[in-house]
Amino acid sequence: MKPLKIFAAIGAASLALAAAMSTASAKEELGAVTALQRTNTIAQAFIETYLKAINAANGPVKIKYVGGQEVVPPRKAVNALKRGQFDMLSCPTAYYIGTVPEGYALLAANQGPRALRANGAWEILEEVYMKKAGAHLLAWGENMTSYNTYMMVMPKFRADGVPDLTGLKMRATGTYRPLFRALGASTINIKSSEIFTALQRGTVVGFGWPDVAVVALGLHKIVKYRITPNYYQTNQVLTVNPKAWKSLTKEQQTFLEKQALVYETESVKWLEVRRAKEEKEMLAAGVKDIALEGDAAARYLDIAHQVIWKELKERSEYHDKLKPLMYVPGKPNRQVEIGRALRQ
Repeated sequence: MKPLKIFAAIGAASLALAAAMSTASAKEELGAVTALQRTNTIAQAFIETYLKAINAANGPVKIKYVGGQEVVPPRKAVNALKRGQFDMLSCPTAYYIGTVPEGYALLAANQGPRALRANGAWEILEEVYMKKAGAHLLAWGENMTSYNTYMMVMPKFRADGVPDLTGLKMRATGTYRPLFRALGASTINIKSSEIFTALQRGTVVGFGWPDVAVVALGLHKIVKYRITPNYYQTNQVLTVNPKAWKSLTKEQQTFLEKQALVYETESVKWLEVRRAKEEKEMLAAGVKDIALEGDAAARYLDIAHQVIWKELKERSEYHDKLKPLMYVPGKPNRQVEIGRALRQ
């Protein structure tokens, strides 16, 4: 065999061996953690509509559920993912908003993941999550879950019809703190498992919470009022450890990405069914709505969204790129739209 042909043969063999080794070393199973407790309705949506769907498809990669808050405290989860303690994390960016303030953009957006992928915002967010969290952004799940303000007392109202929380103490995380303070309240950070007791003892007189999972904590048994309309949309995202992601073959990555697109829609439908069920239980328990309407409702929502964009402006160099792509002034709440669509 001529030298040239020998080198060509060796080169081809080397490439084939490298490809075989790459395939052999590719992960066949990813370990996933939810920052929320497994019993949380939002965590269940991820498990039911993504994790189980991946495994049921009998595709090139599986996902093993490692656990929830018993594995790692929620606020430490993103760093644990970065270290490679597990491969995949389903978590609200609110838990690491100090690290990735751009999570505020998801919270206050009135555009969904499909629109963001079409207009270029998703590519920016992928850059942000890799740069600041050291994680590959895969999906924005449960993206139509919104929030309400729940109260033990009837609040006062400003002249424009917006609730006045001056002098009241509210349980809040970074998600709700800007809004509640804008309405005059003082805020306290209390674990979700301790909200019930805090309300009983009068430590706080209200809190913000998603429009699902209230019943799971038994809060419907004690809450007196719920202020509507709902606001925001959860910044629950699915991220992957970069080293684990790079270890996957192209086929495996494509498989996970395609199912992620399905998950972003199916998780919304799955949660809407549960939300409607919880709604009946809450009303049966005696929770009364304080329904803001007309200009008062519009003003309330405007305050809620603008304080979040203000937070992002102060904390992120990406604000000016993201806001025009993610928030369309005057556009109706996506939560109202999806609720109407799914109930028709």
